[in-house]
Amino acid sequence: MIDGMKSKIVVPVLGGTLVVLFALAAKGCESIEGGPVRSTEEFRDHVRATTRAGEDVYRALSPAPAKEPYASRQGSSSCVDDFGFDETGVTRDEPLFTWDLDFASDNDYRAALSSLRATWRAEGRTVDKVDNGIATTLDDGIRITLHLGYYDHRPELRAQGTCMRYRDTYGDAYDYTFDDNGDGTVDEYEQPN
Repeated sequence: MIDGMKSKIVVPVLGGTLVVLFALAAKGCESIEGGPVRSTEEFRDHVRATTRAGEDVYRALSPAPAKEPYASRQGSSSCVDDFGFDETGVTRDEPLFTWDLDFASDNDYRAALSSLRATWRAEGRTVDKVDNGIATTLDDGIRITLHLGYYDHRPELRAQGTCMRYRDTYGDAYDYTFDDNGDGTVDEYEQPN
């Protein structure tokens, strides 16, 4: 009688365990491949969120830079399919935008750096020290960095989104490689010749 009850309990538990193991294995394979494949529209939203995060920080800098914020798209070589997991029509990109900061003096840059560090800490964010600046990662995975540029050593704000796989239909309404300012649209002046 007890053996019969054990088998009635053990069989469903083993079956449930196998289902969980298969689900975890499938999720692990998706993670190795680079995450789920999203739509072009979801990627466009991610580009906009990345740009908006950078612009929000730009506008919060104190003292403020002299110019209005204007993002410039940068290339990212870290978001590639090294192992050939992406099927035809699937691409991956990582939104990365920078803003040149025109402070009145070096002291203004240092004051803005100090102010931003205090703001991020007050928000409960981890502030990382980077070469000639600071960085933090927002809740949605967007990394914001305020630092001196690597080559020209001029103040720069940088917003880097996460690497995303998405269906990129050739000739669709949005092509990230031409969205120079990160507004989620390819404007007339951004169109290829």
